[in-house]
Amino acid sequence: MSTVILFILALGLAMDCFAISISNSSISGLVKPGIPLKVAIAFTFAHIVMLFLGYQLGGLIQSLFEGIEPLTALFILLFIGSKMIMDARKRKPQSKVFDINDTRVIITLSIAGSMDAFLAGVATGIQEMHFVLAGVLVATTVFIFSLAGMAGGQNFGLSYAKTIGMVGGILIILAGIGMFSF
Repeated sequence: MSTVILFILALGLAMDCFAISISNSSISGLVKPGIPLKVAIAFTFAHIVMLFLGYQLGGLIQSLFEGIEPLTALFILLFIGSKMIMDARKRKPQSKVFDINDTRVIITLSIAGSMDAFLAGVATGIQEMHFVLAGVLVATTVFIFSLAGMAGGQNFGLSYAKTIGMVGGILIILAGIGMFSF
């Protein structure tokens, strides 16, 4: 069951990358060749690093939450998911669009977009879930969804990015419920 929960969590994190990719590729004009791959790699790398750092912190503080690990993970993931839903509802994608062809922008968006992965890492560390599996699932989903969002941003449109952000939040909340229940 933990594999399913980790997959749902990975999908939730990837949805945020998908929304960011769609927004920036649909408005920022012509996306230069190679940029979608560069964005997908940067987003994936940032997510893995933050997930790992969060997992390490979660492992260090796990003893503080002994006996209530599932409840702690639930609250962390409820916080992330709720924040993602509220941000998506308030999102005006055209006001948060940058020149995605600029490497500095890609790095900044990668770091900003991966903060949720840090907290998700803390939750998985507290629960002592399998990090390698979590890392592979997060890397795979973030890479695929970032690449798809960049490649298809013009086709998806901005309203789709807002909906995807909310779906990502819902998935993270479901992962938290799953961690609490199983």
